[in-house]
Amino acid sequence: MLTRRDFIIRAAGATAAATAAAAYAGAGTAAAVPVSPVTAPGFRTFLDGALVEQSRVVEWERRRISVAAARLSKDYAGLLRGELDSLIGRYAVAVDDIPAARAALARVRALIGLDGLRELVAAEISASEVGTRTALAASGGRWAVSVAEIVSDHGSAEGFADWFTRAKEADDRTVWTDACPDHYIITTGPDGRQEVIEVTGGAVLASRFFVDYTDRARVTVPADPDYPITVAGTASLASGELIGSVCHQFRDEPGGGFRSQLKVAFPASVPSLYIAEHRWHLACEFSNWITAYLR
Repeated sequence: MLTRRDFIIRAAGATAAATAAAAYAGAGTAAAVPVSPVTAPGFRTFLDGALVEQSRVVEWERRRISVAAARLSKDYAGLLRGELDSLIGRYAVAVDDIPAARAALARVRALIGLDGLRELVAAEISASEVGTRTALAASGGRWAVSVAEIVSDHGSAEGFADWFTRAKEADDRTVWTDACPDHYIITTGPDGRQEVIEVTGGAVLASRFFVDYTDRARVTVPADPDYPITVAGTASLASGELIGSVCHQFRDEPGGGFRSQLKVAFPASVPSLYIAEHRWHLACEFSNWITAYLR
């Protein structure tokens, strides 16, 4: 029997799907279109120690916006094409429209709502949990770490860490979710843990886990003593199994501004593509969070 709640969720989903389809019709790969030099002013980004142009981070985000739009509109053929481009093809994309594309994606997420988003990715979460448990069993307690660094010419390490913590405690869902197209739900529960539903780098399927920033004892990423400010915690499945951890560290730079060293641990048996691709995920979300902090 179709309940009133289910009807509302499905109606919102159908409307949002139409909105997404209209917003992103014709979006995606466009090798013949020149890429706009959109950059975050005053940022330098390093992935696994190598400097990358900030414009490439924005291109990565624009590709992932198209992937997220396809998922939200239930365009699974488009979702597959988008994933293949994002992970393999990496054709040039136009990014001139990225402010409008970000806003459109945020509107669609809001229109679908939390219940609708959970329903949308429920099957993916079930499948990804099986994969996560398999990876844990094969890893034998070993971990692989994805690392990104961002240097900002403005702001301070303490200022950003305080802003980050306040946003979590205030459950500022817009700040958290809008930072990366692969974020679907990020919300702080009554126990202080963050529930995260996202597509981690290279994973293709959405996953659900809980980040506990008070659980420092089980963090599997060693802290760097050169970075005095640390935001760290564990990631666990709803059933409690530890599946990874985060260790984000910050320090002020001598000439002004601050440096962020961002680390996420995954079970060691996950494909190396996951580790490499999640660096871009980190670069995207923290570039947008630092930009929001500096406003």
